[in-house]
Amino acid sequence: MTGQLPRLPLRGEDLGLAAWNLVSVPIGVAVGGSWSGSDRDPLVGIIEVLAILGVIVAIATRTPEAPPLQADSFRGWILAGPLVGAAGLIGSNASDRLGLDLGLLGALTLITIVAAFVLADRLPVLPELQRRLLTAPFIFLAAGFFSDIVAGLLDGVDLVDLAGAVFGGPPAPPEQVAIAGFLLFALLAGSAAFYAMLVMAPRELAAPEPHPRVWFTRFLVFLVTAVLGAGGWVLL
Repeated sequence: MTGQLPRLPLRGEDLGLAAWNLVSVPIGVAVGGSWSGSDRDPLVGIIEVLAILGVIVAIATRTPEAPPLQADSFRGWILAGPLVGAAGLIGSNASDRLGLDLGLLGALTLITIVAAFVLADRLPVLPELQRRLLTAPFIFLAAGFFSDIVAGLLDGVDLVDLAGAVFGGPPAPPEQVAIAGFLLFALLAGSAAFYAMLVMAPRELAAPEPHPRVWFTRFLVFLVTAVLGAGGWVLL
């Protein structure tokens, strides 16, 4: 029997992110207070700058077998706006960490994307694996930001009672059901936008996915492990 095996929905990045989500909150606390904090921390700031520069280098290159970026294509849309916003978010945090104005990083990302649209198949060639590795630090930083947000949402909430209200159990008071509904909506809606901007966009850049539906599975794995990791830290 001939033919290619179907591409698995989970890749190395997904498995790495799942493991990272389970431990990112305590590591962020140990390294810089939290990943999304604004306290001066040159080490974290330098890591964030290097992560953004890695994404910029990946944007400025291409793999021979991948279609070039087109401004009116799905990949063009999902890269341009969300990725510039993501670089601006991480760059703003790096500014706080380093005590410098690094607003130009977002502008540099936008300029690089526009140049990639214009140059398309004339961009320098880089193997897909190397482009994936260039974007990986940015994605892991973004996941740390998200875990911090989830931990903040869950802080002060009785997670055992909340789980009972969500998954069934003894009848819960209306206010508890309302809190559970709000948290679920915030997690699902907020995390979907966050994932598209800070995880999916740079990964689509490095390794275009021919079957976009696999992103749903990847997102669910990301969300579940992020909630487990943040919830476990809150319970400690």
